Amino acid sequence: MNIFGNLIAVLLGGVALGAMMNTVPDYNSSFQPFAVFAGKDGIGQGRQFIAELTALKRADAISYTRFKEDVSRDTSATFLVAELSISGRSESRQLEAIWLGATGRQYSQSARLEEAPRNLSLARFEPGLTDRTVAIFEVPKDEIVGGRLALAPRGGMVMDSAVHFAGPAAMPGNQPMLRLEP
Repeated sequence: MNIFGNLIAVLLGGVALGAMMNTVPDYNSSFQPFAVFAGKDGIGQGRQFIAELTALKRADAISYTRFKEDVSRDTSATFLVAELSISGRSESRQLEAIWLGATGRQYSQSARLEEAPRNLSLARFEPGLTDRTVAIFEVPKDEIVGGRLALAPRGGMVMDSAVHFAGPAAMPGNQPMLRLEP
């Protein structure tokens, strides 16, 4: 009888362990920034920064001036430009942006436009000072409506907050050439 009781205890323990393994979130979903959603006014408050999405623009090509030379970039997809107003809350902060497409794919900022004026990837935000910046993505057109923008501290601050902005309900107007100014 004692062996039978031990066997039942081991089986129940195995069932409990199996249930825990199937219901506990995996590492990737456990260790990521906390999602904070911006309000209807387009302003989101993370733990270390406050951000406002002021406009979303779409363009076939982007131009800007770098070292007194005109630079022009085009794409086979479409450029999605998110204009932002950001300020730090209690310390200097660098941020990164990700476009979460309508199909669930994630798009990082375009590396081909890192030297564009006011680019988010080069900006540093100080407490009490509000700066204007842009995040530029190259995405397929079908990823825009139904997608959303996410801002998070650079460097994978897993126990920090990421601000999510609602995506556009309709496709933003397209410009053949969008000029970025400092």
